[in-house]
Amino acid sequence: VRTSEELIPASHRSDWLVPNQPVALGDRPLLRQLADRQVRFMYAAGKTGWNLADWNSLYDVILCFGPWHAAQFATVSDAVVVQMGYPRFDRYFQQAPDRASLCARYGCDPARPTVVWLPTWKTLSSVGHFDAEISALAPSFNVVVKLHPLMVQEEPERVEALRRHAFTCLITDESDNLPLYQLADFMLFDYGGPPLAAVYADKPLLLLDVPGAQDETLAGADSPDVVIRQDLATVAPGGNRIAGMLADAALWEGQKAARRVLRNRYFAPHYGFSADVAAGALARLPRLVAYGR
Repeated sequence: VRTSEELIPASHRSDWLVPNQPVALGDRPLLRQLADRQVRFMYAAGKTGWNLADWNSLYDVILCFGPWHAAQFATVSDAVVVQMGYPRFDRYFQQAPDRASLCARYGCDPARPTVVWLPTWKTLSSVGHFDAEISALAPSFNVVVKLHPLMVQEEPERVEALRRHAFTCLITDESDNLPLYQLADFMLFDYGGPPLAAVYADKPLLLLDVPGAQDETLAGADSPDVVIRQDLATVAPGGNRIAGMLADAALWEGQKAARRVLRNRYFAPHYGFSADVAAGALARLPRLVAYGR
């Protein structure tokens, strides 16, 4: 591991850099100080106001999730776009989950179904709007909550408020979310990338509405995490509807078709081998740029 503080004074430049976000933009973007060519490795499908910002012009190649994002990037960048699927979830499709081990890891009762809540942070977060209602599920469900890692350091008062509730497990570290998708019978989300990941993993999910979210610049009306609310069940704060919706078998049976349509819209169908697709693209970067494919 070498830091930019070491590399720049030494005038060390790489041929290629594969970052997942554009740090330190300014007049001389850090990425261009470190390498001649840039490859964006996309890591979250929501919050289009951020994802499609003008800094995409920095990249020569963009590795994205699927058809919808490929079409959008074509409007904001001249980069070659490759639809890679979602490499982070390859293991989800390759390996059967060990439920007993997962329950032990998160302190869950194997005899109960498990609800996993993955909220984002800041103004789009459902934390503070649904804390008591979700905690009240605990007598009938294992309730596992994993916070956005930046909430812990940036919004400690919200984290402390959550600690006063009776969740089965409250996770505040930066551990991988993938085991929680394996463990969950039902999932709860607000905004950002995690609800789209649940669509990719074909998990039953409810979308929690946050007042004023439609005006948040990080998202926007055409952001996938907003648009999917037209097709998937949503919950407004204060209605105490979550428990009833979790028990509604017809809701979950009907959601299967909607998830399938959304999955095809937002993700290339490389289930279990997306990393191979991404690696293949990285192995032929000069040809991709030279020939635009």
